[in-house]
Amino acid sequence: MIVWPCRLDVSTYAARGRDVAPPRVSCPRCGGPTGPWSGYLRHLRDAGLHLIFVPRVRCKRCGVTAALLPWFVTPYRWDSVDVIGAALERSVAGEGVRRIAAALARPETTVREWCRRFARTADALARVLLAAAVRAGWSGFDLPVAPGPRCAAAVDALASAWARRGGPVRPWRLAALVTGGAWLAPNTTSPLAPASAAPLMAGTPASGGNPCHRTLPKPSPSGGTT
Repeated sequence: MIVWPCRLDVSTYAARGRDVAPPRVSCPRCGGPTGPWSGYLRHLRDAGLHLIFVPRVRCKRCGVTAALLPWFVTPYRWDSVDVIGAALERSVAGEGVRRIAAALARPETTVREWCRRFARTADALARVLLAAAVRAGWSGFDLPVAPGPRCAAAVDALASAWARRGGPVRPWRLAALVTGGAWLAPNTTSPLAPASAAPLMAGTPASGGNPCHRTLPKPSPSGGTT
């Protein structure tokens, strides 16, 4: 799967159905050119419940296929990145699962699973995001020591660095973009990219490798990339 920066809000994206305009991407395996390869429908719960279309591409060189996920979608999760991120922020601030679930109108079991998964990946995720933030020009030093708060601070640091070049952005969407959607994927081990990921927003995608390692293009208001 490949995560891309989509400037459309969730409801607008859903309303467009198959008429969405993801960017042209290189193959995540060999770096070759790709072309459209159908797609699929999936549910996404944000402020409301949506049915969205996820396009797929196929490499013209090696034949591998990949789904193109807008950055507000977390793989294999029913809820949007924004909702999950809001829950994690509340958890890091000290709120209990019951209060978070009530505030976000989500099942307690769902919120508890998010928080448990985040606790397992927060340390690695913080390293990845801080590395990307530094490459984007961030130079702060005053960070929490505990993994959860440190990771939340890293999310904000990266968003601040992005904002200076690409404009305001929802921080947790950017975290999803940098990690290729793996930031809260329901795995038993952490699939996060290493901290040696390519510089942020260097202009053009790097060839080959994991999508997490690609440079991030500056997003355009139309929903594609420039």
